[in-house]
Amino acid sequence: MSEHVAAAPKFKTNSKAKQRAKHAGFHIALTVLSLIFLIPIFYMLSVSLMGEVESGSGAFLPSEIHWENYALALNSSFLNWFKNSLIVVVVNIIAIPLSASFTAFGFTRCKFKGSGVLFAVILCTMMVPAVVSQIPLYVIYVRIGWLNTLWPLIVPGILGGGAGNIFLARQFMRTISPTMDEAAVIDGANRFQVFFWIYLPLSQPIIVYMMIQTFTGMWNDVVTPLLYLRREDSYTLALGIYNQFLGAYTPTMYDDAGNVTVVGTFPNIRMATGMYMLIPCAIVFFIFQKQLIDGVQMGAVKG
Repeated sequence: MSEHVAAAPKFKTNSKAKQRAKHAGFHIALTVLSLIFLIPIFYMLSVSLMGEVESGSGAFLPSEIHWENYALALNSSFLNWFKNSLIVVVVNIIAIPLSASFTAFGFTRCKFKGSGVLFAVILCTMMVPAVVSQIPLYVIYVRIGWLNTLWPLIVPGILGGGAGNIFLARQFMRTISPTMDEAAVIDGANRFQVFFWIYLPLSQPIIVYMMIQTFTGMWNDVVTPLLYLRREDSYTLALGIYNQFLGAYTPTMYDDAGNVTVVGTFPNIRMATGMYMLIPCAIVFFIFQKQLIDGVQMGAVKG
């Protein structure tokens, strides 16, 4: 009896040691994988700090750091593209969550005949490949004169907010007690007041999640601007950098004497512009990574 009692703590110690070793190995593997995934970003940062000749030599680390590359990348074309991207992103991160939440509120609390069928049809649109609707949308936008404008990048977000966002908002709103809006209606509030005063504030977690997803999607979108924007002054930042990397567009700068300096033909300037493209998304992710994870869980588990 005493031998069994004495052996119990030893078995427990061995079990804890194995568990710690397992966790340590798991974290080491994740660290190695993270470093592998970060190699392209580190290389982009390294090349962006090289000189013109060195950046094209295939070197991995700069022999001398050139911070002026980031100043050279901020030419007038870059700033114009940044302005266009900022307009598109700001409008969409406001319009898409608001319109998706408003649509979801209608399906959640404003019951009407055929609402279930209509919601199913909306969900079915998620199965349709985006490429199928590109040609009809292009023809429509050309006929109404929206080619080379930012309207094709803005207006679709106002009209519903997307089936995926509507589904997430609806799932979250179903967890809100209906007694709250019933009490508001008794106090004299109409449907719009119930939505803006009760459901919109309570849906803040899922709205923040939709705003983050919208920001990353619109900021990094190249395909949609490539379809509708043909003039250089109408480019978004992603499209401008895309064309610059392919050599379709070569930015120029003028010094005080009026001499033209070609910028963007060397890899160091291209990598510097790529870092400008990366930094906003990295900042948003590090600040709102908890909201991103919570948003997925709330949309998938609740309701």
